Parts: sequence; C-alpha cells; structure tokens
Amino acid sequence: MSERVGDPQRVVVEEVHTRPNEVVQHEPAQTARETIKLAAGESLLGVLRRFGVSAAQGVALVHNMKPWLDLNKLATGKAIQVTQDERGALVALSIGVRFATIVTATLEEGRWKITESTLETELVNKHVKGIVGRSLYSSAVDVGVEVEVIQKAITVLSHRVDFQRALQDTDVFEVLYQSTELHELNPLSKKSANHDVAFIKLTVSGREHVLYYYEEDLQSQGQFYYADGRSVQNFLLKTPLNGARLSSRFGHRKHPILGYTRLHKGLDFGAAVGTPIFAAGDGKVIKANWGGSFGNRVLIEHANGYRSLYAHLQSFAKGIKSGQLVSQGDVIGYLGSTGLSQAPHLHYELHKNGRAINPLTLNTSNFDSEPLSGPNLTAFLQTVARVEAQLKSSTISYQSKLALNHVLKEN
Repeated sequence: MSERVGDPQRVVVEEVHTRPNEVVQHEPAQTARETIKLAAGESLLGVLRRFGVSAAQGVALVHNMKPWLDLNKLATGKAIQVTQDERGALVALSIGVRFATIVTATLEEGRWKITESTLETELVNKHVKGIVGRSLYSSAVDVGVEVEVIQKAITVLSHRVDFQRALQDTDVFEVLYQSTELHELNPLSKKSANHDVAFIKLTVSGREHVLYYYEEDLQSQGQFYYADGRSVQNFLLKTPLNGARLSSRFGHRKHPILGYTRLHKGLDFGAAVGTPIFAAGDGKVIKANWGGSFGNRVLIEHANGYRSLYAHLQSFAKGIKSGQLVSQGDVIGYLGSTGLSQAPHLHYELHKNGRAINPLTLNTSNFDSEPLSGPNLTAFLQTVARVEAQLKSSTISYQSKLALNHVLKEN
C-alpha cells in the first residue's frame, strides 16, 4: 500500500485486482447502486448535490481525485456509479479513469478514501471478414470491429487505395487483430483496448491488397508489408479521410459563393460533420487556427518540400497546435463548414515548394521505403507463415452482409 497525501483530505491509494463490477469500499450492509451519465451542461458537483453531498465535501473530492482525473472537466455522457445507504445518502462514488481501471471514492466519517481497482482482462484474437457495402467504415462497425482497428486499416490502405473513387459496395474486407478485452462488461470502462492488427486484406474490383504487420526490431516502428516484403506505406496518403465523396476536383472552376472562375487549388470531400481528418504524412503543424475564408485550418510541413492544408474544419483534435509533431494517420481535426463554405466538406490542398499540385496525380515513389531484404526478409516471411496458419485455423462462415466475427480466446 502506498499513500498520497493532500490538503484538506488524506488520500489512501490501494492497488487492488477485482472482478468486474466489484467496487472496493467499506459500506453499510444495505446499499443501492446506480450508474448515471452526465447530461449536457451538468457538472459532477451538481450530481453530488442531488445526493446530499455538501459543497465543501464536493470540493475536497475534486482536490483528492486530481492525481487520477480532473472532475471539473468530465465530458458529457461520462458514466459514474453512485452507492447510497439505506437512507439514500451517498456513501461512495466510482468512475473509470482509463481502460479497466476504476477509482472509487468512499465517504467515511466525513472524509474521502480513494481506492484504485483493476478489472480482469483477457487477450482475444479476432478474425473478421465481410463485404464493404455502403461504406467500409459503417460495414465494419456493424459487425463489431473496433473503431481504432477500422481507422488503422483505412490509414494503411489509403496508401494504395483511393477510397473516394476505387471502392465498390461488393468489395471484400478482412482483418486479423488481437485486443485486450474486459472479462465481463463494466459500464465504467470501455470494452477493449490495445488493438494490435496483424493482417489486413481488401479486394478492390478483383485486385487483392494483402498486408502483414512486421517490426524489424524492438526499437523500430512496425509497418505493413506485402507478402514479398514491399512496404505498403507511401510518403503521403492518397486521401486524408474515410467515407467521403469527392465533390470538387483540382483545377479551374466557378466558385459556388464568389460566382467567378478561379483556380481551385485542392480537392473537396463531402462527408458528415465531425468526420475525423487524418494527417497525410509525418510532419510538423505550422498553423492550427482561423484562416479567414478557410475557416478553421491546419497546415502541416512535410519532408522534401511538401506541405498539406486542411480547411473548413469544425474543430481541431486535442493537442493539435503550431509546432506539434504529427505522424501519418494521426487525427488532426474534424470535418465542418467554417469559413467561406456552402456545406460541410474538407478542402484539402497539397503544395510542393510553394506551388499547389493535384493530390490525385501525386507520385512519391522516389520517397517510398526500400523492400525488406536479408535477415529481415527471412524473419518477415516467418511472420507471414505464422499469420497464414492462424487464418487457416479458423473456419470462416461467409455471408453477403453480416461478416464473420470469429473470436478465439487465448488461455
């Protein structure tokens, strides 16, 4: 046991491993538990008042919980479990602070005791296959693929696939990945985390893109490769978002608001407000602010004289600011309609040495990674063989819309 001491309350920290839905606390024999979610505009202090907690006790709780969580900045919809005694008075409050980790504040003789507990988890291998349908993203979500896995697959495939032009509703998607999942569901924690994707396959108009994840060593960042050792990763992504339609191309056009013809220096992608926008490549954020007619915009400087611009954003992703380093595929903002814009869309520009170029005709093959060779190629081929054996060990039942969701639990 270790202790964290703070004024005005003494905070006791215990590392306890519990079964899911257990709250580690001292409480009267007759208690009632309720899980509530913060409503829009509601604060935790307001919730505490409803359960008879004094303002002074609320302030003390906020102070004592700071090592784990800022209770003044809880998001709308955040789940909180409250425990009441037989008189209806609050005796404990539990809240998730990260995946599979719950912190419980128990009110004992006017003081808060803080206890941290860990939910039981397990490793789960998932092999999912299905038809793209109305969109790759939506279809994958429908069959239970985690959002993080979908975004990873889309980012990787965006190096070789133009999702706005090439993908058809009859194309086939397949992925193999491992997740850390809760042994039992708990309303205070998300279901899973740490999704390690080992295999991605997308068949586009009969052409197969089959990719395997491989790390050259523990110090290097892993990448996806074709079976012959060629890297799938390009210098820049073909498209910086998923599930959008290409609504306007590069070139001269009549501006829909200004009414006269001028050079349209980029591409416009129409999609739902809030759609995540990805960094097209590794680089440094030069601007992340209001850009006049561009509205909220992000400008990223890449290597080899390239810059990318993302305009009309609804908002910026957390941590995106001038000087911030980003990796290819990082979410940098969310699609909107700010600035000189008629409808929600992303305006995307690519510049080479200060001159706007057409992203659709970009050829950056000179900057692509070298294929694996020597011992690395040998080790990679062993990885391919291991993944293929794992794929063959699972029986795939294929349906037209509802994809396979074959789960193997590891002991």
